[in-house]
Amino acid sequence: MSQNEQQKEQDRLSRKERRKQKRNRRSVALGGILATVLIVGGWGYMVSTNDASQATSTVESPKTVGSEQEKDKKDTKDTKKSASTDQKKKDKKAKKKADKPEISQAAWVTRPFADVYQDANRSSVIYKADLGDVYEILDAENGMVHLKLSDAVEGYIPETDVRMDVPSSVKDKTLLDTLSQVVANQPIEKPEQYLGQPLEKFEAKYGKLGNTQKDAVNTYHFSNAGYLLVVSDGIVEAIDWTNASASGLSALGEPVVETSYGTWYQGEKLQLKAFPDNGSTRLRLARDPGK
Repeated sequence: MSQNEQQKEQDRLSRKERRKQKRNRRSVALGGILATVLIVGGWGYMVSTNDASQATSTVESPKTVGSEQEKDKKDTKDTKKSASTDQKKKDKKAKKKADKPEISQAAWVTRPFADVYQDANRSSVIYKADLGDVYEILDAENGMVHLKLSDAVEGYIPETDVRMDVPSSVKDKTLLDTLSQVVANQPIEKPEQYLGQPLEKFEAKYGKLGNTQKDAVNTYHFSNAGYLLVVSDGIVEAIDWTNASASGLSALGEPVVETSYGTWYQGEKLQLKAFPDNGSTRLRLARDPGK
């Protein structure tokens, strides 16, 4: 092959190669355009055909002021509701505790000046119990009841001198109303609020009572205003008024016990008792821990 022919053949191959490269570049460009069209078209189709409520996103929707206020109101309402429920539970629990008797098994003394003995053999008398006094039963055997008289004192009393249950014969409010009528110039405001409370609470209001007497169970604190406090283990168990009138007690109806030495009216959680005292009457308002 002559040199001229060789040159022509090289030129032909070179033109063929250039045409091939040109076709390849066109194919790549066309493929890119088609891919772009498909992507844009697919995204538009997805946006147009899918419901906004079905779309998922990691970005939260903007919260309006109204929605925030509604949420705050709901949270506040839920908090108040929860606090109200908790308070009702506490009140119910407190009421249930208040309704429960302080003494689970109690004995009520049914006569004045009842002998309480040191032991079940009645070897010696250690205390004279008053009509209506309430004590915790520790046990009972052979006709004798073992009582807890105070934190430090125990004793025994015949079963015939006590009752294991006493029904209420009158409302506490009626007892208190009658008391306020028969005690002239009542010096203590709402005396019932001090029963079952430490002596210090009473003295913080009315001053310290200096005149005292003691027996095996109680300490008696006397006031020049015509009353005395019966205190056991530092707790006010009863309040007595001297020189009182018994004429208005008939409004209370039938007493639990009535004798020439004392009369006992039983309320729901209170007692009112009248004792003859040097030609006059001594009235006693006492709490009942057995109720």
